[in-house]
Amino acid sequence: MPWADRSLPPERDDDPPPDLPTPLDALEAERRDLISQVRRGVHSKRQRQILKRVAALTLSILAGKGR
Repeated sequence: MPWADRSLPPERDDDPPPDLPTPLDALEAERRDLISQVRRGVHSKRQRQILKRVAALTLSILAGKGR
C-alpha cells in the first residue's frame, strides 16, 4: 500500500439512512395537496370545506412546531 493511500482517511462505504417521515411531514403534504385544489374566485361548498381543512392543518402544523 503506497504512503499516499495510507495517509488518507477511510472512505464511507454507505450513505446515511434516509430520515423517516414525521407526522408533521404528513400534515404538510396534505396541506400542500389541498392548497393545489383551491380555486380562488370559486365560491362553492367544496371550496369552503377545503379552505377550512387547510386552516385546521395550518393551526396543527404551527402548534406542532411551537413545541
